[in-house]
Amino acid sequence: MTTTLVGTERKSLTLTPSTDELGNLLSQLNYADPEGALLSAVAAICLYQKAGQLPIIDNQPLPEACQPDDQLSCNTSAAQHLWLILSEERNKLLAEWLAAAAATGKRAPEHCLPELLDLGRTSRQLRTLILSVLSQRGRWLAAQNPDWDYVVGEDIEETWVTGSLGARQLLLQHLRHQDPNAARERLVEVWEQEKSDERLAFLETFQTGLSMDDEPFLEAALDDRRQEVRRQAVQLLSQLPESRLCQRMADRVRLSLILKQKRHRLHIDFTPEAANDQSMSRDGIDLKQPPRLLGAKAWQILQIVAATPLQFWSEIQAEPAAEWIQAAKRSEWDRTLVDGWAVAALRQQNPDWAEALLPLHDTFHGYLVAPDKLIRGLIGVLPPERREAFFLKPLQSNSKPFDSKHPAFSLLCHCCYLWSPALTRAAIKSIQRYLTNIENPYDWVLRSALTTFAYFMNPSVAPELSASFSARIPESIQRSYFWAEAIDEFLALLNFRHEMLQELSELGTTELLNI
Repeated sequence: MTTTLVGTERKSLTLTPSTDELGNLLSQLNYADPEGALLSAVAAICLYQKAGQLPIIDNQPLPEACQPDDQLSCNTSAAQHLWLILSEERNKLLAEWLAAAAATGKRAPEHCLPELLDLGRTSRQLRTLILSVLSQRGRWLAAQNPDWDYVVGEDIEETWVTGSLGARQLLLQHLRHQDPNAARERLVEVWEQEKSDERLAFLETFQTGLSMDDEPFLEAALDDRRQEVRRQAVQLLSQLPESRLCQRMADRVRLSLILKQKRHRLHIDFTPEAANDQSMSRDGIDLKQPPRLLGAKAWQILQIVAATPLQFWSEIQAEPAAEWIQAAKRSEWDRTLVDGWAVAALRQQNPDWAEALLPLHDTFHGYLVAPDKLIRGLIGVLPPERREAFFLKPLQSNSKPFDSKHPAFSLLCHCCYLWSPALTRAAIKSIQRYLTNIENPYDWVLRSALTTFAYFMNPSVAPELSASFSARIPESIQRSYFWAEAIDEFLALLNFRHEMLQELSELGTTELLNI
């Protein structure tokens, strides 16, 4: 090292004489070539040190081998699709693969288990789906790695008592799928002894099977010592229109709401109550920090309206949702009420209000829920048949170009649910019609939307689409590198999904999607 630092011209290489094999080898170097001798000595000594290392001896006993797994694994082609999803960063398709495999009772192949378990460690939303395809082999493997301790063991009682927080939370969510009341009573028994992080994690599982049976427990959680636990309880109670919290919110609206009829049209105004009521803070109303560009009174009204039962409005004035929205536009509280009603429709899963509010999606401000999440949620509130009719109407009746200004375009970009074959074909026809008469040959919005659409269009149309899509658009578009690459990826994604679902089941794509 000294010779290397100062250079062979200033210091010659001197090695300690040795009679072993290494010394014999070093004595044969050509010291007339100082640089070559130095580099050769370094190479020989490094190789000698590596070759002489002994392996680490692990004295720990070997783990008990996994018992044979009786659950059928997916076939080779389905396993290859899963491997491609994991290795080529098409993770958006992973949830669909996992759900389809679980629906047919198939387990994931062994060589994919480490990647799946690692994904579950970082993606909590995928944990339930991953757990459904692990089977006995996957659970055994998870037990060997502390990083995968979120996996629920086969012994439910042991997992509930000694499992990690992730495993206990996942177990409680599974139990709420089976029997929400029994799961809640299990939690009630240990609630006071749990730490605040555990209480918060367990409350999140109440999204599954939430009902008025949970209301007394959640009402009591409003007095929890941790603010995050209280907020979670408020979120859950806001989804129960008959809860005491929602009724208190309705009382607050009733006290401050002013309704007037002018020229046979409904007008709305508010005189908000004083913001010093301690019960408002208990009910999760933030009285101190209104969002930017929103006044304190508007912030207070927004939070109250978002937790008020939507049937309250029709009870005080028998008007449909659309009329209330028009009345809001005639008041100074328009954006406050629209945002509040949109959040309430999402929380209470009200399809009538959701359908009336969705055309105003570009005005959502996202003070309580991010706009993209709010739009996706409201679309999901609509039952599949009603959702299809909602989108088909503007697609079939509107002659505008299918670009970002089309009434259905931006909403379809947020429709992250499986489209029906009819909706898929209608959207494809609109795309083809637009590409045939395109005015902007570099429409980046539609180009990127093609990939988004391919994740949610019904893959049963893939065989017919592969032969007909390109044939119905101009050759100039097909030859354009800008469009050709996007169209190829669009068709490849649809074909991939179609083949993936076919390989997972003997039923065929359409039947499996219905499952």
